[in-house]
Amino acid sequence: MIQTISLQARTGWFLSDNAYDRRWAAENPSAHFGWIPDSVRGLWFYHTQMYDSAISIVTRHSFESNPWSWIVMGRPTLLFFESPTSGQKGCTVAQCSQAIIALGNPVIWWGATLAIGILLFQWALRRDWRAGAVLAGLAAGYLPWFLYQQRTIFNFYTVAFTPWVVLALTYVLGMMLGPARQSEQLRKRGALAAGMVVVLAVITFWYFLPVYNAQVIPQPSWSDRVWLPSWT
Repeated sequence: MIQTISLQARTGWFLSDNAYDRRWAAENPSAHFGWIPDSVRGLWFYHTQMYDSAISIVTRHSFESNPWSWIVMGRPTLLFFESPTSGQKGCTVAQCSQAIIALGNPVIWWGATLAIGILLFQWALRRDWRAGAVLAGLAAGYLPWFLYQQRTIFNFYTVAFTPWVVLALTYVLGMMLGPARQSEQLRKRGALAAGMVVVLAVITFWYFLPVYNAQVIPQPSWSDRVWLPSWT
């Protein structure tokens, strides 16, 4: 019984007889593709429907953003915002703010923006496969979005390639640290420099935490965290 439930959890759509579009292929026989199992044809049709539905979303939105701005967080998405006044939600000053903004860590994202240039150099001129691997993952998750300029898209779609952004910066931190064969003095300097970047990223995360988890903060504190006019 447990094994059956586990198998169905992994292959639920195929095992079900009433899932969405599960019987579409059986109800729509094909003269050209009838040799393909109904379950596979049905799954393909299901995915084409999802794709067609997704690309048809073209309604303008105040927080939509072009993929060109994603890597530098030009227009993060403000997911929630309220302005409680004194006595509301624990606000102890005349005017407070409570927000959730889909903003990446500036140290990581802006650092990675610079790192991408270094990776391109390392891959194209130094033939470093590690740099190429990171760039390939980044390109696979990022570049396809440029094909959908008319669709309503948002900065938080960067979740598809965020790990590769982190890896781009990590690669450069590794370069700063240097190879194990170099002198101990240089190794220490590199470790200090790389460590400072990591510490700065942690401090920056702590600084932006109130606008990541909707803490009620004084209005000036919210304004201090809006580093670019396009963030609001």
